Amino acid sequence: DCRQLIERFNLKENPLYIETGASAAILLGMLAATVKGSKKQTSDLKGLVGADPIGVWAKDGTLHMSLDTAFDEMPHTVVWAKEQAPELKTVLVSGDVYANGGANDVQEVAYALATAVCYVRQLAQRNIDIHTIANSMMFTFSLGANFFMEIAKLRALRVLWARIMEAFGAEEADRAVHVHGRTSAFTKTVYDPYVNLLRNTTQAFSGVVGGLNSLEVSPFDQPIRKADDFSRRIARNIQVMLQTEFELRQPVDPVGGSWYVETLAAELCEKIWAEFQTIESKGGIIAALKEGYPQAQVKAVLDERFKNLAFRKDVAVGNNMYANMTEELLDSKPENQETLRQKRVAQIEEYLASAEPDAVVKAQATLEAGTTEPGALIGLIELGALQKLTIRQIRKALDAGDIASETIESIAAHRWTEQFEALRMRTENYKQRTKDNVKVFLANMGPIPQHKPRADFSTGFFEVGAFEVIKNDGHETTADAAKAARESGADVVVICSTDDTYPELVPPLAKELKETMPHVTVILAGAPPKDLEPVYREAGVDDFISVRANCYEILNTLQDKKGM
Repeated sequence: DCRQLIERFNLKENPLYIETGASAAILLGMLAATVKGSKKQTSDLKGLVGADPIGVWAKDGTLHMSLDTAFDEMPHTVVWAKEQAPELKTVLVSGDVYANGGANDVQEVAYALATAVCYVRQLAQRNIDIHTIANSMMFTFSLGANFFMEIAKLRALRVLWARIMEAFGAEEADRAVHVHGRTSAFTKTVYDPYVNLLRNTTQAFSGVVGGLNSLEVSPFDQPIRKADDFSRRIARNIQVMLQTEFELRQPVDPVGGSWYVETLAAELCEKIWAEFQTIESKGGIIAALKEGYPQAQVKAVLDERFKNLAFRKDVAVGNNMYANMTEELLDSKPENQETLRQKRVAQIEEYLASAEPDAVVKAQATLEAGTTEPGALIGLIELGALQKLTIRQIRKALDAGDIASETIESIAAHRWTEQFEALRMRTENYKQRTKDNVKVFLANMGPIPQHKPRADFSTGFFEVGAFEVIKNDGHETTADAAKAARESGADVVVICSTDDTYPELVPPLAKELKETMPHVTVILAGAPPKDLEPVYREAGVDDFISVRANCYEILNTLQDKKGM
């Protein structure tokens, strides 16, 4: 894999961006062996081959090595890169684990800063100077949906990191922060996926204006399948347009002096710093994660995000509002994993066939013995790679006598619309299985101008769950409406008219519906006055839908009742 990477890349022109998990040492050693074997120079390597052990620990809840081992390996990567690849960074601080868990911008930056401070302290304890530390670190953040907030977030980060590095004694030149941004995975949707193109564009735009050093636009079909040529091309073209058509690389500071952005950034600075200090007061990010504090805070924000979608205070186009009922999901293009596994096994066996058993054993013993000389570990791994040791063999040798990290509560990755997507998929799977659906009859009362606003609202409300909505041009009497509802075989009847007509229409219509259709759920479109709600419920109304209704909960309850 390293050989293919080196062969495909022009190292002098193309920076790498590789996240390696808890340790970057093994990949650096293998890259070094491959680069030298290709008669190229490791000094041409630039970009990132970096590890974020705390981020991986928070995401997975455990590490296969102890944190101390990860911290012991980190100085080796830093010193090796300083000497062999000065433009390559090896310490990664990722806010993605928190952003993908649902965190807000304050939490994402605060916890990332706390992690960075931990790495600075660990490296300093291992005799790495602050100048070297500063030049070895890269931050990565998700770019969310709130355009100005993302710009302010990046500006606040730079101010706070400069403050932190000054406290560690860094010179002014070493207080700058190198930030890589990627468009948010949390905000991408499975339904109406081409809207992801718009999300990508605005998110990338905010990142560039906010001052990113590097940018990654993820394919619009990221939550659905492995990206294909088309989706990768579109993702690249978004960047090309921002660079060449909009010329966003030309302004030094596009929003500098903007009262709104500067004020927002200042407010964010205060809130981020307060949350950062909370983490520090708990003993740092490691102690806080063991306590479960960041996990609880992120979970609370995630729950609030889901709640706002459920009540449709927030709008996810094509998901909790404006559902496209004719949409066909993108082909997920599943791969045969067993075939891929067999192919991979064959490749590894072919690679290992020429290995010398004695040399392998000797290389393993050398790795197990280890070294305390800063940077020398990468050379040992490089020698092991030249003797055809696999990643697993190298890791096993390095971990000899080590124990796994303490297990903590993990921060699982989510997506903003996952609950509504599951809701709709539940309906569609049921339809495919039974050729049936939740049938919603609109009991439109009176002429079209009288019932249309609430009929349209109700249609959009129930189509979010992919329910079948039975429409009509209105009924003159409650008896006509009840008869039509019975003939439709509906599971749900929604009474649609105006607040002025409801006191006269609702009691007799709801009562007749309940008497002649005992299984039916009767819903009134609109929020009733407090004095009339008991009257309507006594007549047979089961629920009410309005802009204040919990759309997700109501649809989910109707699915349960249907037996989906």
